[in-house]
Amino acid sequence: MSDDLLRDLYAVIEDRKETLPEDSYTASLFTHEKGENAALEKLGEEATEFVLAAKDSDREELAHEGADIVYHMLVVLAQNDVDIEELLDELRERRG
Repeated sequence: MSDDLLRDLYAVIEDRKETLPEDSYTASLFTHEKGENAALEKLGEEATEFVLAAKDSDREELAHEGADIVYHMLVVLAQNDVDIEELLDELRERRG
């Protein structure tokens, strides 16, 4: 996944966090009555679905659930005011 793609997706998430459009699923994760737990629960749910797809060797479902994990992880980062550059810097550092 390119840095630009992650930055673009994160920018959309940040915009939804700021503008909170009524018809936005992303905005609903920021305004949900459960608060932060809504996005955390979705991240956990998607992680479980990802693991099950891997267990079943379902490539299509694995890609789908992997995308869901990345998306919900970015929402949780945004909720916690962790900038995308912090994530990218950490990944670059690990790459060496």
